[in-house]
Amino acid sequence: MNQPIPFPRHGIPGYYALADLPQGSPLSESVKTTGWAELDVIFKIYPGQFVVVTGNPGSGKSTFLFNLIVNLCYTHGAKAWLYAPENELNLLQKIERIFGDKPEGNLFGQFAHTRCFVQSSNYVHYNDEPRDIEWILGNAFAAYEKDGISIAMIDPWNEIERARQKDENLTDYIGRCLMRVKMFSKQTGITVFMVAHPTKAANGRDVTLADIEGSMHWFNKCDNGLIVKHDAGSPETTVISAKVREQPFAGRIGHCIFLVDPETGLFKEQYGGGQAL
Repeated sequence: MNQPIPFPRHGIPGYYALADLPQGSPLSESVKTTGWAELDVIFKIYPGQFVVVTGNPGSGKSTFLFNLIVNLCYTHGAKAWLYAPENELNLLQKIERIFGDKPEGNLFGQFAHTRCFVQSSNYVHYNDEPRDIEWILGNAFAAYEKDGISIAMIDPWNEIERARQKDENLTDYIGRCLMRVKMFSKQTGITVFMVAHPTKAANGRDVTLADIEGSMHWFNKCDNGLIVKHDAGSPETTVISAKVREQPFAGRIGHCIFLVDPETGLFKEQYGGGQAL
């Protein structure tokens, strides 16, 4: 990702001999643990990865990602950038409860000041730029340049303002936006997590990636697709790995079961409760 790019063949942009084609680091060397051994069997992260997370309302999609981001920042010293309009007003308290007690030298104050950054969705003036995908990626890129973030969370897609081109239908618009996100992720090496709610047609049954608005674009464009499932009244939450582009290094199709503390939102893996196919 940060390696010098060879001069293209005959000066034609993007044209290389195979031996000169710019390559990333081998995935076997660049994948990182999530901090949960059980989840690592079906999902790991790597630079430039685009991850889609879905699930029914109230299933715990955002809370799962807050837990994961705490793990990644704490375990790997990563820096994260969050755009989370639905959780913005209570985000500090939510993540602090999940963070809990850590060994001396890794306290929440240090994490909140130096490892986790938030882009507010609030408008300062009525004619501010619309909070569309270009505005969000532009601010994420600024955080990448200024603070060296390696993780970005956009939560949710459904809260992003839409800027469709003339005569562009919704499906094509979504496909174009997701391609922009993928390009951003690949060029910066940032691991991007995007939460997307399923349509109402999925109510009352198990959700798939195809149930997200825009249909198969979400399945086709993502590198990994995760589905968070929670049955009301149960202490368990299941994270399903439904799409893995880079098997086996970045995971496998399967599921992992967590016990979730209802007071703090802390996810704890249930050993032996997961399964990879």
